[in-house]
Amino acid sequence: MFGGQNFHDFARSQGGAGGLDEILSQIFGGLGGFNSGFAGGFSRFSSSRFGGGFSENLDIQAKLSIPFDLSILGGEHTISLNGETIKLKIPAGISEGKSIRVRGKGHKGRSGQGDLLLKISVLPSEKYERDGDDLVCDFDVPLGVALFGGKVVIPTLYKEVTLKIPQNTKNAQKFRIKELGAKNIKSGQMGDLYLKANVVLPSVDSLSSELATRLKDELLDKTK
Repeated sequence: MFGGQNFHDFARSQGGAGGLDEILSQIFGGLGGFNSGFAGGFSRFSSSRFGGGFSENLDIQAKLSIPFDLSILGGEHTISLNGETIKLKIPAGISEGKSIRVRGKGHKGRSGQGDLLLKISVLPSEKYERDGDDLVCDFDVPLGVALFGGKVVIPTLYKEVTLKIPQNTKNAQKFRIKELGAKNIKSGQMGDLYLKANVVLPSVDSLSSELATRLKDELLDKTK
């Protein structure tokens, strides 16, 4: 690039007194001007290839927090960016750390307009926990149903389900309901819902005196 000379020979042939800036200016003058203080512009521009010009990075990156239910069910979500209202389509089953690209909502530049890249943060749920594509949820079971069996109606994110409770159900016992979990975005398959029993003990004051006495005698005698 120095016409067969090494850099020092080339510098001497140019007079040597102009300094590096002047020499580089002569070499790269065809690029529309060059000086050694260009580094500060690299936060927005990146070189696509040596001597081939520069390409603009016009994308905007931001973090978006969404409700837990929306991350599972999907749907529309509205945000405001630079005074503009933007409607987003949130895919069902999206998880923490995934990104959504909104075309044409980035910075404007000579090469066109960039995109908006939103990194998803899912807000915690008071009711559900996510384990991969499965959901886990506690539900209350009255003591009588836990002891003798029965049915409990449970609302889920998708629909109400009637769960059959067998006799002698223990506290924290889990029940699986297929395909009522989160959707896997890649495969399209549904995870499962795991319901964890919370056996609710009645207050002794709510029992009749006769029943309370019989229970006391029966239960305490078996502990001796």
